[in-house]
Amino acid sequence: MKKYAFITLFFYSFICQIYHSQCTSSINAIQFSDDTLCGIGYVNITIDGGNLGNSTSWQLFTGNCGGTLIATSFNNNFINIPVNTTTTFYCKADSCDVSSCISGEVFVIETPSLDSIIIDSLFNNSDSTWSTLDTVCPQTEVKLFANYSFTLPINHSIVWHKSYCGSPIIGTGDSISVYPDSSTTYYAKIVGPCESSLCKQVTIITKDGSISPSGIQTSINNFCTGGSSTLSVIGGQLGTGANWSWYEGACSSNFLGTGTSISVTPAATTMYYVRANGGACGASACQEILINTYDLNVYHSNVDSTCESNAFILQGGFPQGGTYSGVGVLGSTFDPNISGIGSHVVTYSYTDSNNCTNSAQFPVVVLEANIDPTSISANLYEICNGNSSTISIDNSNSLINGSQWVWYKGSCGTGTLIASTTTNNQISVSPSTTTNYYVRAEGGLCPASNCVGLTIDVYTLETHLSELDNICGDDSPIFELEGGNPSGGTFSGNGVNNGFFDPKIAGVGTHNITYTYTLGPCIATDVETIQIESSPIILDYSIEQETCAEGGIMIHIHSQNGMGYYGYDWSDGSYENPLMFANNEIYNVLVSDANNCYKFLDSITFDNTLECIEMPNTFSPNNDGINDNWSLNFPNYEEVSLVIFNKWGNQIWEFNGGNTMSWDGKTTDGLGIPSGTYYYTIELTDALGEITNQTGPITIIR
Repeated sequence: MKKYAFITLFFYSFICQIYHSQCTSSINAIQFSDDTLCGIGYVNITIDGGNLGNSTSWQLFTGNCGGTLIATSFNNNFINIPVNTTTTFYCKADSCDVSSCISGEVFVIETPSLDSIIIDSLFNNSDSTWSTLDTVCPQTEVKLFANYSFTLPINHSIVWHKSYCGSPIIGTGDSISVYPDSSTTYYAKIVGPCESSLCKQVTIITKDGSISPSGIQTSINNFCTGGSSTLSVIGGQLGTGANWSWYEGACSSNFLGTGTSISVTPAATTMYYVRANGGACGASACQEILINTYDLNVYHSNVDSTCESNAFILQGGFPQGGTYSGVGVLGSTFDPNISGIGSHVVTYSYTDSNNCTNSAQFPVVVLEANIDPTSISANLYEICNGNSSTISIDNSNSLINGSQWVWYKGSCGTGTLIASTTTNNQISVSPSTTTNYYVRAEGGLCPASNCVGLTIDVYTLETHLSELDNICGDDSPIFELEGGNPSGGTFSGNGVNNGFFDPKIAGVGTHNITYTYTLGPCIATDVETIQIESSPIILDYSIEQETCAEGGIMIHIHSQNGMGYYGYDWSDGSYENPLMFANNEIYNVLVSDANNCYKFLDSITFDNTLECIEMPNTFSPNNDGINDNWSLNFPNYEEVSLVIFNKWGNQIWEFNGGNTMSWDGKTTDGLGIPSGTYYYTIELTDALGEITNQTGPITIIR
């Protein structure tokens, strides 16, 4: 990837003085065939503008104008100028003085190389020494570090390869962890926009050790007890003197034998393991496989007694996938409505893939369930603190033998038990705060029924208004009143309107603010005062006229007697002082200082006699249908010529035509440009042929 650097043209304002008839006319610029080189190279330089006089030549210098002369030319080109490093070139005619010089810069980008690759070291506690892990057992973690003694340039990074430089990238960054199976050479290099550096390499030697297997293959699985299966090693590699060792139950215990395969006859479902033992690196990691066997013993876990009236799925048979039979059984579900209350025998049968078949029986006991209450009601759902309410169960609710209605407050079952009833199905409550009440049926052999509940809202007459801050100046902005607790109340008082306080209406002085809170039938109030003090700020203003480029008509506010910095809030939405590019209209401004004192100055007028071209300076070409184009209209002019430049002086778009134009934020080639600030030059020609020029910024926001 090529890193883009940009030529910076330094324009010296000059007038080519004609000392004798041989001096040339002015040079506009010098242009380079390539302003950014990836390493040492050559450029061609072209002179834009200027004419040579008789017997004169162009001179090209480095260092400064008139410094080291490196080339001369009798036409407007310098060919194959060598560039070894980032260089500024200066050009003038030999018959003119140094004030007529034009300069330009060519950048040279070079990609540095790493010093080396360092292998992580290991501390030996026995002799307090460090050793380098350049020879390891297979699959051992080794950490490699890129060693360099310089700051990595911007847009450069370090990439890693193995086996050869340029192979697929295995990592990026200053370090990488590798796990070599065999002796492997690793490479690292720096890559940048222009080119890559030469690779540095390091080789990790692996010992003659074993590589753990990738898995275990079985000839058969899931069979009846008494059957056999052959287990075989998948993948892996044995080191010299090593062998494959087999275990059951756990790795490294219950040794079974050695070899690439082994035949086993498990008495039950068993986990088998294999690993490499012996050799230079000892044991490798284990691989495991579960061999599942079925015998003729089928069993089923006990099913809890049920109080359910709805059918439920039978579960707990092993092996899974068997069938159920018995009274109340439909497929794999049991329906208490079919079986009825009492104990019922259910049979579970299973046949495996090897036709091993057996069955187990278990009881299902259906109990009488507590009936859920359907509804409760209260004679009063909202009360003031100290009053009471009566809660009743609807007469349609019923109890089974041995059950009663149990009442709770706070939460169902886990809250505070407050009463139990069997015949008089109502209670009286007098909560001091809003409380939830619940009732359910409890008793018998089944769990409690579901709860029904309701809420009794309790209202108190307590409210609080937080202390209000004093205000400096009755010109302070209107603000929303806050601090009433509980929230949701209303504010009243002098200057208060719909929860907002207007210092201008209230005026200088002390004012009572009342907060009123209504909660059900209860009302509470609290009062705080708010003090409005006179503002110490004194304001005056002056009108200043500047050119359009310097601000046009400016209104300058002169603030006195305030503290710290001043803030300015103009009627047109501006916040600066002075206000630039003012129109011939009436302005107001609100001034504040660091102590939050405010002063308002209104009816600022002036006679606008200075004209300038007002240009929108922002648009957002993001295709949302809002401000997508920079559209200009100049009804007082006949022709418009406009050129857009980026911040490096490169032209990106141009318009020549009538007095209206629109730009969509793309280059002349139709390419979208990124967000940022760009610059324009505009030339307007009126009906009399008079020309007006202006320059300025235009900002793109995406």
